[in-house]
Amino acid sequence: GSHMTPQLLEEQERLIATLIEAHRKTYDASYSDFSQFRPPKRGDGSPECRNATNPFLMSLLNSDMDELPKASASGAEAAAGDELSMLPHLADLVSYSIQKVIGFAKMIPGFKELCTEDQISLLKASAIEIIILRSNESFTMEDNSWTCGSNEFKYQIGDVMQAGHKLELLEPLVKFQVNMKKLDLHEAEHVLLMAICLFSPDRPGVQDRCRVEEVQEHLTETLRAYIACRHPLSCKHMLYTKMVEKLTELRSLNEEHSKQYLQISQDAVNKEDLPPLLLEVFGNPTA
Repeated sequence: GSHMTPQLLEEQERLIATLIEAHRKTYDASYSDFSQFRPPKRGDGSPECRNATNPFLMSLLNSDMDELPKASASGAEAAAGDELSMLPHLADLVSYSIQKVIGFAKMIPGFKELCTEDQISLLKASAIEIIILRSNESFTMEDNSWTCGSNEFKYQIGDVMQAGHKLELLEPLVKFQVNMKKLDLHEAEHVLLMAICLFSPDRPGVQDRCRVEEVQEHLTETLRAYIACRHPLSCKHMLYTKMVEKLTELRSLNEEHSKQYLQISQDAVNKEDLPPLLLEVFGNPTA
């Protein structure tokens, strides 16, 4: 009859299973690797110059000072070195995450068939967006933190500010994470969204846009079919639309991240604070 229950095609089921496996192989929910990064320094060392109990408040105050004209080069450098205490750890975390995103991408059907240049263009453009999506798994609305196992690896806004980021990125980022959590996506929807994000034909430098678009459309159809078949009726309404809205929000987070990353990479006193992979993916201003 005309009231056929929508069915997922066997091929769509296989695609979803492949994506879930790719994600699970590249996302360790125990966060056991985090101890291999350079240790987090939460700038609460010498109590005479810092209020250790209010690191968030302090970093807010410090970042306002940072907006003011810098008095002397040496003063600016000291401030940057101090302010960027979390940079080595978070830079290692992001570098690690980029490696995992690359591992995820390589397992997505259609990715390795693209020419290397297009693979690189897609990864460079989407890496931070996919990392933001991935990190929703560790985000908790209890205290708006990313909790990655132990307390040492619990990240709050103040920590990211101590890596040189500013509220223009962090406020919309936290809002994004909260709204993502509220969508309560199934694992299948989560991995499909990351794959759709990767295969965006309009990224700069993409040569074979048609090929990329074909893969993206196939992923999009699979997502729509999955929502229609598997998501309880109550939450179906508008879910697909809200997921597409998230992709638009990710673009502006990406743009703001690039701006701030450029500033951070110029402010970093020790150039080795930034791992080579970060410089390759997000740009190397000194190169």
